[in-house]
Amino acid sequence: MTSTDLTPRRLGTRPTPWLRTAGTLAASAAVVALYVHAWFDTDVDLSELVTGFHNMARIIGQMFPPNWSVLSASVRAAIVTFDTALLGTTAAFVISIILAPLAARNITPHPVLYELARALMGIARTIPLWVSGLLFLVTVGISPFAGVLALAVETVGVLAKLYAEAIEAMDMGPVDAMRVSGARRTQVFLHSVLPSLTPTFVGLVIYRRTVLRSASLSPPTPVGGRIACRAARFVARRADLMPGVVGESLRGRGR
Repeated sequence: MTSTDLTPRRLGTRPTPWLRTAGTLAASAAVVALYVHAWFDTDVDLSELVTGFHNMARIIGQMFPPNWSVLSASVRAAIVTFDTALLGTTAAFVISIILAPLAARNITPHPVLYELARALMGIARTIPLWVSGLLFLVTVGISPFAGVLALAVETVGVLAKLYAEAIEAMDMGPVDAMRVSGARRTQVFLHSVLPSLTPTFVGLVIYRRTVLRSASLSPPTPVGGRIACRAARFVARRADLMPGVVGESLRGRGR
């Protein structure tokens, strides 16, 4: 017969109540200090919002009655914007389908390809839409095609990452079964990974429906870009004036 040791054991020391209180107060003070810093760093002034509200009301009042003479041009620009978003999203979808298997740790062919794919996705996500739009403007000219390319780059950075994460979280049973049967990597992806994640991939594309709004704000597109394109032409003609303008604006802010 064996005896059982019923002596209570100390599982660990718990922090004293005053220590927990001090930690809570310190964390609360840090959060408050963070918000105070953000408040002053962003020049928040609610009085400016109140005193300048009449300017916003005046601009909104000038929108009515609408100018119906530009209706046909606006409809045409909206159609081009939709086409830009459609082509940009489709191109990004195809590229993401190709890039995602390389960026998924569980099915990537080689660690070097994994790191390279992840780096490309990270670079695509860090480039703002208006920056890539301006870069493609000087590459292909002022046209909606530049907007298609800019939207494709931005969307690839997001979609490919979400697709890769979905692949890493999937059930690997069907994949392992096909690997054991001697299937190649392409066959495994087309006949196991892709059918299993098609609903997820389609849902993520629908989730990225905000690309249509981005297309309307992209510099090369008609709706958001006619003013930007004219401004780009003006800047190109007046490039010698920009340093003085920027310096004067900074000096005015310093006052």
